[in-house]
Amino acid sequence: MDAKHEGLKPAEVRYLEHARACESQGVSLLQYCRDKGLSVYSLYSTRRRLVQKGVIAGGRAGGKAAGKPGRFVAVRVAEPGPAVTGPSCRLRHPSGWTIECASLPDPRWLSRLVVGAGA
Repeated sequence: MDAKHEGLKPAEVRYLEHARACESQGVSLLQYCRDKGLSVYSLYSTRRRLVQKGVIAGGRAGGKAAGKPGRFVAVRVAEPGPAVTGPSCRLRHPSGWTIECASLPDPRWLSRLVVGAGA
């Protein structure tokens, strides 16, 4: 077994050989398996293991199902945005009055205000 295939099972090495043959012939893995009389399910299963091991890239062409999340999610860290100036909460009543608050009001106070109970 050569150095680039160290740690791979024989089935995984065979998959890589079949994948190279598919690519050189310009056919899909499904068509290649039909032409050679191979089990496409066995090769798909082996490809999935290779993707999970990180030996080959995933993605749609690499056997990863569309919409299925990967193991890692890209995260971007950014500086905090500018501080909010002005009210962070504005209440407008249909009768015309407006209340502006610098922060979110206490939910109990807001509930009493909406229901109309005395503060």
